[in-house]
Amino acid sequence: MSLKDRREEYEWPPTRIERVHLVTDKKSYASGDTVKVNVAYRIVGGLREAFNPDVWTVAWEDFDKRLPLTLRLTLSASGGVRPRKLEEIKKEVRRASFYWSRDPDLPYRIWAMIMPEDGGPPKIPRNVEDAKSKMLDVEKEFAFPASSLGPGRHGLFAEARARWTRRSFIEKGGVESKSKPAAIEVE
Repeated sequence: MSLKDRREEYEWPPTRIERVHLVTDKKSYASGDTVKVNVAYRIVGGLREAFNPDVWTVAWEDFDKRLPLTLRLTLSASGGVRPRKLEEIKKEVRRASFYWSRDPDLPYRIWAMIMPEDGGPPKIPRNVEDAKSKMLDVEKEFAFPASSLGPGRHGLFAEARARWTRRSFIEKGGVESKSKPAAIEVE
């Protein structure tokens, strides 16, 4: 028996990355300091709407039990002719696995377990919004020596990319976005 193609049954809005936010720990650094940068963003739209228990149940019944999300993140410094890459996460894969839950505290029969990209233990969300947050909200921290930038004023910005594969409930796709520059000074 072939897998039923249910993608025509669903209509999702376009997926996009929202609020790529870059925050440094301070605005001015000595050349011997370490610059710490926190980058956070959310994936919203169709992929977020498709990540719900009704879709998980139909996907599980169609033997479509995993959703991999490939994440890439680049931190760059502007100044000069071309931006210069400072730090990069080339490829991390976060996975959601749909399973039959026998936990009486969970509100649905088919539930999602999130396998983080760092290889840690699976996370079992307690509600649907927690599941969406654990799967589709990203926060990363970078650290690099201020001396790698050189003295002067620099603008830091982040480029975020996410891709997912074709599933029974959504076509394959990808999104990307940039943060606004954050200015720092190296003395």
